[in-house]
Amino acid sequence: MKSEDKQISLTDPDARSMATSGKDTGIVGYNVQIAVDTQHHLIVAHEVTNVGTDRHQLGNMARQARDEMAVETLEVVADRGYYDGEEIWACEEADITVTLPKPMTSGAKAAGRFGKQDFVYVAVPPASD
Repeated sequence: MKSEDKQISLTDPDARSMATSGKDTGIVGYNVQIAVDTQHHLIVAHEVTNVGTDRHQLGNMARQARDEMAVETLEVVADRGYYDGEEIWACEEADITVTLPKPMTSGAKAAGRFGKQDFVYVAVPPASD
């Protein structure tokens, strides 16, 4: 069956090709989103999507978690795959505080050069007279 995004899956028409961490690799499947209450270690919200990245999932999952937990404000921690300015702003507007690292966007590594993460700051004590 052919879909609007021109992907064909002979066994599961709703599944989509998604990138994996290996170079030039992928898998046909689904992207499962889960929100967990860290105090009680319980899943409070989940969703299965065929969108291959997490980039636009933060606001939706955070709001679902807040609603299910019946709280007015919420603190959310996510990995850099969820980083998207509009999603972070939407959470802020909904009284959801987000903590997540900014993605590494330098092209240095891809170009075969050293990236920022390859350097360590070493403080040098001031020279004495």
